Amino acid sequence: MKQKILFKLLTYALLLSLLVSCTLHTTSSRPVIENQIRSILELPTVEYVYREVIYVGEEARFLGFKHIDKRLLFSIDIIISAGIDLTKEFEIRNIANGGMQIILPEPEILLVDADEGSIYQFFVKEWGEKVSRLDYYDEIVKSKENVTANSLERNILIKAKNNAEEIILKIFLFYGIEKVDFRWREISVK
Repeated sequence: MKQKILFKLLTYALLLSLLVSCTLHTTSSRPVIENQIRSILELPTVEYVYREVIYVGEEARFLGFKHIDKRLLFSIDIIISAGIDLTKEFEIRNIANGGMQIILPEPEILLVDADEGSIYQFFVKEWGEKVSRLDYYDEIVKSKENVTANSLERNILIKAKNNAEEIILKIFLFYGIEKVDFRWREISVK
């Protein structure tokens, strides 16, 4: 598992482009900041790349004779990112001492994707029947579920929350607001 440097650079580039789009003489009003944050829509703050090694094997015998023997060993990168979905309800409120309070939706897994371009086949054995793409995909889907569970155990959502606070705090600091109180709203699953 590794965190991609490219992902960090893209996140900071997004933040930088958001800040550069503002004029130099900006106002620190709540609606301006809220519109800046809302324009992001989705803010992925953590990305992991897992290298999964997957084995697919099937053997069938009839009257003691092997008539199907197919085996496949390959690796694939599975990318998982977590962050906050800003299309869900969030609020910004003025608080005492010139600070702001921001109420955000809880972080969630935003993407679990297999990078098919990263497939590396170690070996394949096809006797009696070929290994189909469905064999690949069934195992990749199982790996995605395992990767998601593993990421949750490793606190990906807590890391996403901390990184989101850091990124959004930088937006507020740009407007000269140093006191920011973060609140997180649980999203009900329907």
